[in-house]
Amino acid sequence: MMAGTGNTRDGQVPKYFYATGGWGRETVIYAYTHEEWGLGGSLPSGGNYQARTFTGLAIVALIATIPAFLAPLFILVSIYAIITSFPDLGHMGMGLIWFLMSIVCTALFTGGWLLSLHTLRGELKARKRRKDRGLPKPTHGVTDDQARRWFEEHPGTLEISRENFPLSTRPFPGEPDYLPRHEKRA
Repeated sequence: MMAGTGNTRDGQVPKYFYATGGWGRETVIYAYTHEEWGLGGSLPSGGNYQARTFTGLAIVALIATIPAFLAPLFILVSIYAIITSFPDLGHMGMGLIWFLMSIVCTALFTGGWLLSLHTLRGELKARKRRKDRGLPKPTHGVTDDQARRWFEEHPGTLEISRENFPLSTRPFPGEPDYLPRHEKRA
């Protein structure tokens, strides 16, 4: 789940996700599309996604490469063990156990490796999209209400609407519970 937002009330993915970015002292909140989010930042609920860096994930993918390539070879070795131990049921059973373990390890190791590669490619694409718009990497995610408050204090950067802040708890102009005093509340 992206920082500060889940599914909207109608079940659709939100248009923007919000996070602070960069390492400056001034708190600036940026709006990221799903494609720009990449590995993302930490969640406002306290999850630390700062540990999910491109470098860390690349190291994990590099380390996972060896088991990802070796695990399928053990399938072949276990099939060979089953065939060569044909008359002895005890050895065939052990070969069958090795075969099943090899299949499980192949699914885990190769699947994890492919998922890591997919995530790395996604982060590279997100970096390119962020660079095109001049956005920093999202570091700390914020909720829709926190982002809405910041964008209300800095007008002209993003339209204040239910479409852009679908999980905001404060009503918008034109909604039934809206009162003009909601505009001034911090």
